[in-house]
Amino acid sequence: MINNLQVLSRGYWWPVAAGDRVALGHGDILRINVSVPYKGPKQQFTLYASVGQRKPIIGFDEILVGRAPLECPDSPHTFTVVEGSVDIEVVIAGFLGIGGISPGTGYSLQAKIEEYPKAVAEIEEVVDIVGTAAPDMTGMIMMMFPLMMLGMVAPMMEEA
Repeated sequence: MINNLQVLSRGYWWPVAAGDRVALGHGDILRINVSVPYKGPKQQFTLYASVGQRKPIIGFDEILVGRAPLECPDSPHTFTVVEGSVDIEVVIAGFLGIGGISPGTGYSLQAKIEEYPKAVAEIEEVVDIVGTAAPDMTGMIMMMFPLMMLGMVAPMMEEA
């Protein structure tokens, strides 16, 4: 089902064969190209893809996700191969690991039809996340905190 991958990094698209490892950084876009056999009336489905990790008890833990419409033509008697793609933007987790994916290796990729979750394809341990998110401003804010507090308290003090 997953044909190939493409990565948009620093303004350039480059192809990656399905199954090859891909290294992604903050702001990169991973495009997953799929082929789905379809038989039935003309219909629109939702192509859903995610980057995550397979966990023993909960199954596939989706961390980054993307959705795109998948247009299926009228094909009542024979299977037709429908091709589609979905983009996932890489957002690296910020302060305390909140809001994205943590840098690391061995993330997996999953693509499915949202309306039929059993129509799923997965490629295990093919995505590596490198680098960091936007600069962490926590240190600077903590250094400026006493000055901000002094600026708030000073006007309240009166000379006796």
